[in-house]
Amino acid sequence: MKTAALLYVRNDNYKEDERVIVCLSSMLETFDEVILLDWNSPEDKGPLLWDIQNKLPKTGKLKHMVIPPDAAKMLTNHDPNAQACTQVISTNLMLRRCDADWIVATTIDIIAPNKDKFYEFLSKANKDTFYTISRRDFEIEELEKHGFENWKTYRDHLDETSSERRFPAMVTPNDRYSLINCCGDFQLAHRDVWNTIKGFEEKMIYACFQDTNIQKKAVLNGFGLKAVFDLPLYHMSHKGMSNDGSSPSKQYYNNAWEWVEWFEETQNTDAWGFSDIEIEYELI
Repeated sequence: MKTAALLYVRNDNYKEDERVIVCLSSMLETFDEVILLDWNSPEDKGPLLWDIQNKLPKTGKLKHMVIPPDAAKMLTNHDPNAQACTQVISTNLMLRRCDADWIVATTIDIIAPNKDKFYEFLSKANKDTFYTISRRDFEIEELEKHGFENWKTYRDHLDETSSERRFPAMVTPNDRYSLINCCGDFQLAHRDVWNTIKGFEEKMIYACFQDTNIQKKAVLNGFGLKAVFDLPLYHMSHKGMSNDGSSPSKQYYNNAWEWVEWFEETQNTDAWGFSDIEIEYELI
């Protein structure tokens, strides 16, 4: 049984950051493969991973892909800086290029569960169920005080003290699908499920709750849907900012309810995840 975690980073919104190093280190400890897609990497800055890779363990299982601004614009035909846009498109790009049996889609601000605990959960997981594993928040300043290099010890401490997240986060009164509570929750499914539902909906790029949409796609294809509270998963809290430092624009949250209400089947073509696009990668 092989596992993979899919992460993307918008390089215009991140700098060399200890939380990214902690996240990737935890993912490399827990998963057999970690795919990081560096989106919109400007030439004058270069990919984020190049700045921090010397601080990461050399495992040979970190697959690094780079999507520069011209490619981002070509892939989306929309603003390549839009958060919803990058999350949907980049996750599908990674999904189609992942060989693992169980695949997690999440964000770059997460401390992954302990590997033994994660595999214990998978040993009982149903291959025909789409899971949402709830994250638990902690203030990144607390980890900083503890010492970023001691994140494993801090995770053990969090296992004993953190409270559970709340479910669900309903979009509409009739919404039975919104198990997602926040970005950073694990969206976990077997590879066969991801392939059957054709990943995240690529036309849903300016409405948030893409994760709600993916869950409804799973249900419409006959798969089970389950929220998981008891597997420790931690999110390093920080203030959400757009690329210019301001609050995210409301246009990215404008029509999530419409997708939940009327969505009946995927509009992704057989080329979902842009399977005809060749993407080079490096292993670190």
